[in-house]
Amino acid sequence: MNYAVICAGGKGERMGEGKNKIFIRLKDKEIIARTLKVFEETEKINGIVVSASLGDIKEIEKIVGREGITKVKAVIKGGEKRQDSVYNGIKKAKEFAEENDVVLIHNAANPFVEKETIEKCIEEAHEFGASVAAQKVKDTIKRVNEDLIVKETLNRKELWQMQTPQAIVFHIAVKAFQKAEEENFYGTDDVQLVERIHGKVKIVECSYENIKITTQEDLELGEKILEKRGAK
Repeated sequence: MNYAVICAGGKGERMGEGKNKIFIRLKDKEIIARTLKVFEETEKINGIVVSASLGDIKEIEKIVGREGITKVKAVIKGGEKRQDSVYNGIKKAKEFAEENDVVLIHNAANPFVEKETIEKCIEEAHEFGASVAAQKVKDTIKRVNEDLIVKETLNRKELWQMQTPQAIVFHIAVKAFQKAEEENFYGTDDVQLVERIHGKVKIVECSYENIKITTQEDLELGEKILEKRGAK
């Protein structure tokens, strides 16, 4: 069995809309509605937990009902930071999951993830313990010092840009998040916590369309992606 924790607690400050960006509409459907629909329609997903700000829970539940998202088992209150919200979601999902099941952690603001990416992340997590959707870095990346003086040019072939979903076997996820909480460590993504306990993380290459919508420019790009996909 495989479960998804959808992180929906963002404030959308960079968007400048005065509300959580997940409620912004892309062609008359909220961003979170599009995200949930992908997981609902992915056969290998057995259940979904949405972790959200307390003030957004009722609106999310309304969207879930309207869109007929049957796999959502709970919409729960998130934590102070994103990692706390994810851990709350993992603990909730653990109430009905087994220790060798897989939990996929995904941003509600990434509505263009493909079913094939979700399924591949599940497959690789079952084999390696954890996996992450990622994109090859296209540009040259340089390491600099505090004075912005170039120290070295990194090997682009070794560099990947992390996205979501990030998939982890439950017993590994619980161990990794618990250790981070005990040590007051906050990572920049979820699988970094697996790295800290010396777990393996497998890269799953995903489409460059799998973007996190954060700015107005991302919204414009999202509209173009929908047009390309022929969405109404």
